[in-house]
Amino acid sequence: MTDAQEEFLKILRAHRHTIDICDACATTTRDLAAEVARGGLPRREDLDQTILEAERVLADLAQARRELDRVLSELAGE
Repeated sequence: MTDAQEEFLKILRAHRHTIDICDACATTTRDLAAEVARGGLPRREDLDQTILEAERVLADLAQARRELDRVLSELAGE
């Protein structure tokens, strides 16, 4: 496998990871909204866990963004 092919696979894996993250975020948002819509309130521990998970997701997305910016810059010759 060439370096270009390996780099392309790395990008595809990063995109797949990003999709997984977005799916998890959407699922959590839906579940929290459904709980509130039913008139319930999520437990504080659940909200604290959601905050921690959201912080992890934001860090993962920032890392993916930096990597994509780096590859785009390389491919564009910047």
